[in-house]
Amino acid sequence: MRNIMQNKIKIAEIMGALGNVTRLDILDLIAEGISNPGALSKKLASPRPTIEKHLRVLLKANVISKYPGLSPEGQTRIYYRIAENFNPFLSELNNLVK
Repeated sequence: MRNIMQNKIKIAEIMGALGNVTRLDILDLIAEGISNPGALSKKLASPRPTIEKHLRVLLKANVISKYPGLSPEGQTRIYYRIAENFNPFLSELNNLVK
């Protein structure tokens, strides 16, 4: 019974993370390859702290993961990608609304 409740809590967390238009826009951009907070902020014309808040929500729900990388200038940056196990779910979700 405990696992069922934990699963429901996790599902509610994921659905909450996906229940925001800005976060869905962020997921679309990450899927297109725009994956650092600065670039996401510019593309969405939204303040970087706001984007970082949304990224934290998506991370907590395990919808995305982060990884270190290098900028074109050679500086270390944090980048984001859609969690591997989440790609099929997002594809199906997009198919549902077509």
